[in-house]
Amino acid sequence: MKIALCGIGTVGGGVVKVLAENQAQFQAKYKEDLVISHVLTRDPDKVDRLGLESAVFTDRVEDIYEADIDLVVEVMGGVDFAYQVIRQSLSQGRHVVTANKDLLALHIDELQALANEKGVSLLYEASVAGGIPIINGVQVGLAANQISGVMGILNGTTNYMLSHMTQDGWTYDHALSVAQEKGYAEADPTNDVGGFDAARKITLLSRLAYDTRVDFHQVSVKGIDTVDDSDIAIAAQAGYTMKLLGKSTKTAAGIQVGVEPVLLPNAHPLSGVSEAFNAVYVEGNAVGQTMFWGPGAGSLETASAVVSDILQIADRGFIPAVLPSQELAIVSQEAPACYYLRFDAPASHVRAVLQTLEIGYLTLAEAPGLTIKTEAISPAVLAKLEANATVVARYLMV
Repeated sequence: MKIALCGIGTVGGGVVKVLAENQAQFQAKYKEDLVISHVLTRDPDKVDRLGLESAVFTDRVEDIYEADIDLVVEVMGGVDFAYQVIRQSLSQGRHVVTANKDLLALHIDELQALANEKGVSLLYEASVAGGIPIINGVQVGLAANQISGVMGILNGTTNYMLSHMTQDGWTYDHALSVAQEKGYAEADPTNDVGGFDAARKITLLSRLAYDTRVDFHQVSVKGIDTVDDSDIAIAAQAGYTMKLLGKSTKTAAGIQVGVEPVLLPNAHPLSGVSEAFNAVYVEGNAVGQTMFWGPGAGSLETASAVVSDILQIADRGFIPAVLPSQELAIVSQEAPACYYLRFDAPASHVRAVLQTLEIGYLTLAEAPGLTIKTEAISPAVLAKLEANATVVARYLMV
């Protein structure tokens, strides 16, 4: 099998290494030599060839289109150019493996329909949660289930930051600075701390879990960039851990899907997932509750998922995509839930409002402002409370 590798950065380099180190094992099992014959890169003269001395290195995408290639691996990132490469490759009857969640969150339905039409595979295990086999886990391993909920730590950068803010008392600014020094966060960290990276991933997982088209632009997103350090400390004293979660739930009216910081009881399996690790918690009507845990990023870790897709294609060839059967409405109205609320108002006034609205609650702290955990209340009751007492911090409590 001749492979064109588009991008030879962190993930692309990992793909080269995994294929080289395990080639004998792959050949024995799949009876197929997996050969990287072409590499598309911005600077073919200066890039580290990583032992691919016989491969053609080029910065002309036309060289890829015109070559005798069976499979294209896209690990360049970005949307517009990567979309062109994937679409053209599928149109030419070539299998495609990609790790590009930014592109897929916008174009996966169109591209998978094209792949089916041309009789080729489009696989994307590495696009969600790095080395965790969550795409196959949901699509194949849990196929016997009606899935009712998906909830996951889908961004390693924010999980690293929140872990140290909780365990070591770091401020948000310090946590971000260290994350940038370690290479977890970009110079512009908006994609991570703003929740957009996780939103793309929960879009893809929800699409698979509920067999439905999901419009990424309808996904509600709240990141950790507005989190106050004092709220993490108060929650920790009460036995709760803050995690940025991508979460979706199937309801009779549609699906609730979004990204936000959530306070989990310390006994919850996701609470113990620390540092830059990812985890996905899935509920099915047959299996019950399951959790997939592992590295969410990294060169070899992500390459493990990319090469896994390559091997599936080497073994099975055309793997038809199951296209979503419908477009299900995204419902913004939450079911009744418990909330962490911190107020900027006299405690006596807040308590009077709570009594008037007949809201049961537990006091968590008196300073820097009255902080409570509510009983399960509806969105309508929550809105009335916020209209009568200034809330400066609000988090869902599971």
